[in-house]
Amino acid sequence: MALLVKRDHDKVNIQAAITTTGAVSSTNTDAVRLPGMVNAIVFVCDVSAAATDAGDTLDIKVQTKIDGTNWVDVIHFTQILGNGGAKRFIAKLLANTAETLFADAVLAAGTTVRHLLGDEWRINYVQVDADANSSFTWKVTACPM
Repeated sequence: MALLVKRDHDKVNIQAAITTTGAVSSTNTDAVRLPGMVNAIVFVCDVSAAATDAGDTLDIKVQTKIDGTNWVDVIHFTQILGNGGAKRFIAKLLANTAETLFADAVLAAGTTVRHLLGDEWRINYVQVDADANSSFTWKVTACPM
């Protein structure tokens, strides 16, 4: 059997590079479909600029739709501080991993991954501005496998 090689063009931007400023209440990006059937997905959150105050924060969650109607949080990246500079966070979802029973509640930042692979994906984010000058530049990429 031939070995399939992972290629750069296999990735999909769930949220293209964006600069968010000021306070942003809970915001959802447009839904994105990933190509084909997959066994795993690696999500990469690239923060290229976070250079204001430690009190400024950015919370980024990946959500999926498993029943065609309701969005479920599956990843909550580590909370990003306004003075943290450039960072990269990586999370992997696996189709064949056991999942425990849970209530559909908000995931704690950087602590939980739910191994659920739905049909559509989006980002939900919240930005807190400590003193009227917050600014973050970031993107989230999905790498289906």
